[in-house]
Formats: sequence, C-alpha cells, structure tokens
Amino acid sequence: MKILVCDTSNQNASAGIYEDGKEIVYELSFEKRTHSETFMPLVHRVMKLAKMSHSELDAYAVVVGPGSFTGIRIGLAAVKGMALASGKPCIAVSSTEALARSCENATATPREETIIVPAFDARNNRVFARVAEDDTMKTLIAENAYDADDLAVKIKNIPEIVYGTRRQIIVVGNGADVMKKAFERNKVHINVYCAGGAAITPKGVAEAAFAHPELISARDVKAAYCAVSQAERLKKTEPTEEFKIRLATVEDIDRIMVLEEGAIPHPWQRKEIEKLITDENKCAFVSEKNGHIACYIGCEIVLDEGNIGNLVTEEEERGKGLATAIMKRLLEYLKERGVKNVYLEVESTNDAAILVYKKCGFKSYHIRKGYFGTGRDAILMDCEI
Repeated sequence: MKILVCDTSNQNASAGIYEDGKEIVYELSFEKRTHSETFMPLVHRVMKLAKMSHSELDAYAVVVGPGSFTGIRIGLAAVKGMALASGKPCIAVSSTEALARSCENATATPREETIIVPAFDARNNRVFARVAEDDTMKTLIAENAYDADDLAVKIKNIPEIVYGTRRQIIVVGNGADVMKKAFERNKVHINVYCAGGAAITPKGVAEAAFAHPELISARDVKAAYCAVSQAERLKKTEPTEEFKIRLATVEDIDRIMVLEEGAIPHPWQRKEIEKLITDENKCAFVSEKNGHIACYIGCEIVLDEGNIGNLVTEEEERGKGLATAIMKRLLEYLKERGVKNVYLEVESTNDAAILVYKKCGFKSYHIRKGYFGTGRDAILMDCEI
C-alpha cells in the first residue's frame, strides 16, 4: 500500500510517501510561518520529488490530534480535500502514537524495560499524552488531556513500575519539561529521561498508519482534540465570590438577551448570541448566581487570534470584580485553545472597562476616531497570552 503521510498537528509540518512501510521520500519543515502557508507547497514538493501523481496513491494518512487546534484543522481540511478529489480513503493517526514511533531509545536500558510517554504541552500544567511500552507500543494509559501531576501519579502506580519490570521512563515532546517537574513534585523515584525537542516525523506517522491501517472515507475523518475534559472542567460551576463562571449554553440565551437589553443601548440580536454559543469558532462565558446571569462575555476565534465582541455586566453588580474574573477565565480558555493574541475595542470614555482590560493585561495600540458614532472614539487594545 502506497500512502502519503501528513502532519500539521504541532509546530512542525511534514509530509512523506511510504510504500508498505518503506520510505520513498519525505520532507520535515520547521518554518515559523503558519501551516496554512507552508503545508500544501510542502506536499507539492514531496509529490514532485517522488515523481508521482495523487492517482497513484492508495490512501492518505493524517495526524488528527491531539495538538494545536488550528494546526489540526488546517491539516485535516487539506487532506480531506486531496482525498475527496482523488477518490482515495484516509487513515487517522494519533499524534501521541506518531510521536512515540518517531523516537528511538538511545539509553543503556533496553526498550523492553522502558516506558515511553509522548506528551504535548497543553498549558496550565496540563499535557496531551499517552503512556506505552517502548518495545511493543502497548498502551498502558490511554491518550487524553491530563493534569501533569495526576498523570505522574497514574504512571507511578502502573504495575510494571511498581513491580520493577519497567525501570525507566522516557518522556518525549514539548510537554517533557512539564512532566519532569510533575515527577519531581510527586516523588517518582525511577530513571526519567526527557527529550523536550522530540517532534513527530513522517517515519513515525507512517509506522502508526501501517500499524493501524484502518481505511475510512475522507468525510468521516474527525479531529481528536482530547479537550472535552477541559471544556467540561470549564463548564463546571466554580465560585467567584458568590457567583459562578461557566461556558454559556443555549439555555442561557433568553437571560443573556435580558442582560444585554437592560445594560447597553444597542444590544445584540438573538441570532448573534446563539452563534456565540453554538459556533465552534466562537465562545461565551456567563457569571451566574442562583440562575441569574449578571455578566457575560463573547469572543470569536480565528486561527491563533481572539476578538472579544462584548462584555456586559448588570448595572447593580458593577464594581464587584465580575468583569475582571470572567475576562480572566476567558483568556485562560483561549490560551488552551491555542490562541496567542486577543483584541477588543472599547469606547475611549469608558474608564471602568478600560481599567478592567488593563488589569487583565491588555494594552492600547490605536485610536479609531468616530468608531462608536460622532465624537465617540474607540481605543483598540490587545493582549498577548
């Protein structure tokens, strides 16, 4: 079977052609430009070097995550397009398995006595990871999003570790430093080697694809963000003084509309609020007490940028820190989604709002004259997260 392997799930991008496990050609790119700019030209170069057309391929193998939300979407969209156009099936590949298979054990301890932990930094002491036997790739702890300390404890209690049949841990990927600190905090007394610079290679993707050659239609390939646990964590009500902050749901729309209509002169329409909640590239949080919503914030996500459209606090609850708390929660969520810069506009006379934004790390970078109407200027602000 001849396959084109593709990966854009993290910082590097790669593509290669393999036939029955044998390498024909590949290219690995560490360019700082976005994958949307570099990936398809990279694929074209690989196909040209191989002197092949897409019709000669049997399938496309694509890394579906976990990893960068934006990177995964770019790779999936590109591979789906190529597969549908050529009428070829796809193979979905896990990023953690591809990373594990990209690495070789160069230590003195043999592979049959080693556990490998491919881990990607998911920020805020979390990692996307799995735990496997280094020699067989048998999964010992399933791929998911983990708190690093929780994962360290789970690894510490693996029977193979407890009874000494596996006496070494190798952590690979950019989550290695996070896991190293977690192992130290949780007193994991075993040899731990960290390779933070390890990256997914076309060879690793190809090995994973040939190990699990399940052919599926391009229409059925889905991303494996492994972020459900994070989203559910954020949906849980957590106290901020008397209020609780959580992701908004469609059941909140009527109450958000009441808040908007009572707090600002030009409230958003119902359809706009509904899109904030249901569109995967948008999000909204509410601050609630006893079923009453006193504050909400909405944001649109485009690649690695966020644009805050509205932050509204009920008049009676202003000055109590609700806006600052909900903004901080939103920024935490956006950071987890891979957003790097967040933007907003605020009326130049709205001193209270400007103070909140500055507390949360925003800085002004431009004034847009008459943005809110005659004589009502907007201050444009941004925040790097």
